[in-house]
Amino acid sequence: MRRHGFWPLALLWLPVGFAIQAVVRFGPEGGPWADTAMWLPMAALSLAVSAPAGLPLALGCRFLWRLGYRQTAWAAGAGLGVSTVAAGLYAGLLGPVAIALCAAIVSLPVWIASFWLSRRT
Repeated sequence: MRRHGFWPLALLWLPVGFAIQAVVRFGPEGGPWADTAMWLPMAALSLAVSAPAGLPLALGCRFLWRLGYRQTAWAAGAGLGVSTVAAGLYAGLLGPVAIALCAAIVSLPVWIASFWLSRRT
């Protein structure tokens, strides 16, 4: 698990963020969709489409981690992760391609910092 522990986290952080936001927004009852058996498979399928969109930020933070900036990687991942979930909710109105594009744009500061720090050391 230690060797391959990065990939589940990298693929699942964005869909889990969307799910947590929905639970916070609609409450544990699920709002008008109280019948969990009906909407849970559809929700899982739509969240699975957003899983690869989280890779740009995760890979940028992994690059920072490997450079030795471990606390910076966690801080950037947490801060930009929250921003990505918030921006991804609005981009989701336009579809999964917009979510992926939005997530890539939000992850640009991590990549810029990673390349700058790799040239500096």
